[in-house]
Amino acid sequence: MPLPEGLIEQIRQRVDLVELVSEVVALKRVGRNYAGLCPFHSEETPSFFVHPERGIFKCFGCGKGGNAITFVMEYYRMGFLEAVRFLAQRIGITLPTAGEEEEARKESHEQLLLQALQAAARFYTQMLTSAEGAAALQYAYRRGLRMETLQRFSIGYAPERWDALLQYLRERGFHEAVLEKAGLVVRSERGQLYDRFRHRLMFPIYDAIGRVVGFGARRLREEEATPKYLNSPTTPVYDKSRLLYGFYQARDAFRTNGYAVLVEGYLDVLTLHQAGVTPVVATAGTALTVDHLRLLRRYCQQLFVVYDADRAGQQATLRALELALAEGFDVHIVLLPDGEDPDSFVRAQGAEAFRLRMRHAVPFVDFVLLQYQRQGMLETPQGQAQAVRHVVRLIASIPDKLLHDFLIRRVAARFGIAESVLYEELARQRQGLHAERTLPRIAPAQPDTAPQPERARLRLFPEERQLLQTILLCPAVWSELAHGGPVEFASEEGQQLWEFLCSLRKQYDDPLAALVADMELQQSEMGQRLMEIAIVTESPSPRWWQFTQSDPPDERRLLRESLLRLRLRRIEEQLQRLRQLYGQHGSWDEQRQFLRQLQELLVQRQQLVQQLTEDTAWNTGG
Repeated sequence: MPLPEGLIEQIRQRVDLVELVSEVVALKRVGRNYAGLCPFHSEETPSFFVHPERGIFKCFGCGKGGNAITFVMEYYRMGFLEAVRFLAQRIGITLPTAGEEEEARKESHEQLLLQALQAAARFYTQMLTSAEGAAALQYAYRRGLRMETLQRFSIGYAPERWDALLQYLRERGFHEAVLEKAGLVVRSERGQLYDRFRHRLMFPIYDAIGRVVGFGARRLREEEATPKYLNSPTTPVYDKSRLLYGFYQARDAFRTNGYAVLVEGYLDVLTLHQAGVTPVVATAGTALTVDHLRLLRRYCQQLFVVYDADRAGQQATLRALELALAEGFDVHIVLLPDGEDPDSFVRAQGAEAFRLRMRHAVPFVDFVLLQYQRQGMLETPQGQAQAVRHVVRLIASIPDKLLHDFLIRRVAARFGIAESVLYEELARQRQGLHAERTLPRIAPAQPDTAPQPERARLRLFPEERQLLQTILLCPAVWSELAHGGPVEFASEEGQQLWEFLCSLRKQYDDPLAALVADMELQQSEMGQRLMEIAIVTESPSPRWWQFTQSDPPDERRLLRESLLRLRLRRIEEQLQRLRQLYGQHGSWDEQRQFLRQLQELLVQRQQLVQQLTEDTAWNTGG
């Protein structure tokens, strides 16, 4: 049955949007709003804003905006009802339910997959401590894992039987098609279903909000001619190129510590976490991707890469730091003794020895040169030139141009090369990187910088933006507008937005509240633009920051100032047109008429300037 609109609105109002968004984005207070890196597209500087008072968010880069429900739908890829259920559970509101049969029919396909995966995780966890799982539990203990670590990460065991999980989930009412779609069972060539994972140690993989979406599985018999690790296939809820193992358990540690530790294996994550190095994640059966890094970048800027100390691990490190630098990370590489990985190193030498290695982690420039040195390539001019080009290419990929100068100087001093030569190479590398980047970037439309007065009228003027902001954020000032004459905007965009806002006002007392509550209105072009204006990303007037939280801005005075400035803008435009026309007509009477109009406009302008001056003096106590 459909949920009552009043209940949905109650849920939306009770959710702390700042707290909700802060779980996936590091937010900082900026005036009345909070700002951070957008979770929906890649960016170097924050353009994502949350307005806590009205419960809305807006990104000025990609354009996404909305309320708490919209955010959950967009970020966690949920349907509307699923997002409402998620938020209701979060704040302790019980939703009305229909009968079990009707409720089952209405469950989304993805929700059924998630329920099956969660049930499978419970089954595997139970089996680990059963008689069948004794060998798996002993293996985990031999690897140094304690029971509290196994429980925290819900480590389990897949029995050796062909249909153990299949029978368990069938008995609990799950349809075979759902289990196959979730990647839990496989269909043979003869059409027979059997468990995908058998006699393996199971590692549940969680999404950012703690839902099991897939599994990694390690074999327990080393002599078996099967892959050491198996992973869930790509499903509607699991994409290994976008998820990191251990991310859900490490989210708070990223924010607390300000860095992430990137390792290669599941056991590396468990061992380091158990040793107290908690902001640690690993890729799940795939190479590191840009999406992995963008997920981490929302939480921290510093990245420690700790891959295996073999040739394959060092090559993977080079690839990882190349991707991470381009995403704006401050990258350091933790060096381990030959043949070691984080798991084996910590078990052999202890947690404090690993922390010491982290404190002595090397910057990316030193790591790259070390790889060339180990191959003996720094002994020849040709090898040195190749190494320098490699380093300069990495420097060119760093978004922060200020860092380029410091790094170039360091490389020049290291090799005794003229900085001018390195800057020439840097310019070539930048050009090459620019040519390679073929992925389209979503960016806001930029105004034409050429002097085109007529086109400038298409865009919103500052006083128009201030007027719309004031009305949106304080609907009580609508009564003030009723006492004045008709409001006429100077720009086409301003007039269109004003007409749209007036049409909303005829239906709703609070147009912004209507925009926040109505998803269809939110997604309209005008709705998106008004929500963008409502998020105050800059001072709405020159005196805005003189107000404090204990002395809130006087919205009526801001409204009056905006209207005065808008009228002044219209008069200035009329004066400009008249000056252009003056002298084009030969008749003395016509020229006298132009002069009279000019004089009247100049008087009106002087009156408006005087009113603005008086308002400013009164407001500042002058």
